[in-house]
Amino acid sequence: MKQAKLGIVGFGRIVELVHLPLIRRVPVLQAAGVFDITAQRLALAEKRGFRAYDRLEDLLDSDVDAVLVATPPSSHSELAIEALRRGKHVMVEKPVAVRHDQAAEVMNAAREAGRIATVFHNRRLDPDFLLAKEAIASGMLGQVQFVERRCHRFGSGASFAVKSFDPEWRNKPEYGGGALLDWGVHLVDQLLQLNLGRVVQVQGLVRRLPWNRGEADDYAVARLTLDNGIVLTAETNFASLAPEPMWVIGGDRATLCVVSETEAYLREPGRPARALETGPVSRFAAAALYEAFANAILEGGEPFVPMEEAVGAMKVLDLVERSSREGRTEWM
Repeated sequence: MKQAKLGIVGFGRIVELVHLPLIRRVPVLQAAGVFDITAQRLALAEKRGFRAYDRLEDLLDSDVDAVLVATPPSSHSELAIEALRRGKHVMVEKPVAVRHDQAAEVMNAAREAGRIATVFHNRRLDPDFLLAKEAIASGMLGQVQFVERRCHRFGSGASFAVKSFDPEWRNKPEYGGGALLDWGVHLVDQLLQLNLGRVVQVQGLVRRLPWNRGEADDYAVARLTLDNGIVLTAETNFASLAPEPMWVIGGDRATLCVVSETEAYLREPGRPARALETGPVSRFAAAALYEAFANAILEGGEPFVPMEEAVGAMKVLDLVERSSREGRTEWM
């Protein structure tokens, strides 16, 4: 059986706990080597059975067909471009970059190299998102008027980082930390994937809250107005223990309320709320991204997340940040 060999750039906990379990479920994809800047993580990679490289160029000189870039976001675009120019296909952990122009550079580098670049937007396979898409497509809501998407959590998840690098990097802007780039990009990507219209107007509010949990933002709201008047809102709040709900989608017939991945209700005028069945929660659903990536490498198929879509999401995030900084509405 023909396999694509995948090198890993950055052997953090997200690789161990999220990416490797998915990669192992794709028979035609083999994790074949690891580069990291810390001796502790390289030693762990060797213990896990991987060939360890302490120089990126040595990994890129090896026989890997592709690389996964899973470092902090501030280095994503630079590392992805270097790999592409060395003839490797690239999967980048989200966000693909910290700015739109950097994301566009990755896309252009892939085109120039004739290689595939894609982004790990795994939240496209979450059951709450799939239910939202299905509810809209079915027509049960009628004509959609607005969509609200929320992610509330308590803290940035900095404790998830490895201690041998910088355990606080998620709280530091210089690494690309913060609510907007961490979870805001997921929510904006999901909203754009609903395909409800073209974004024409962007309003943003991005703030660091008073509790001083680092220098990065921990509250971000993006309000997007579409060319047909539909309003989309994404809210990321790293200081909230409140139930969210995750989604509220209002139509001219009914409103969908998704409380969690396993609880959702349809509310219609004059009727009691009706519980809706949600899809199963699977930690392996995002293996589909790696299946598509391997197929694109080996058979010439399309990646699950085209770079154009990831670049479009970063354009919106740029405008959200600018709107917040300058206190004005931005136009696409």
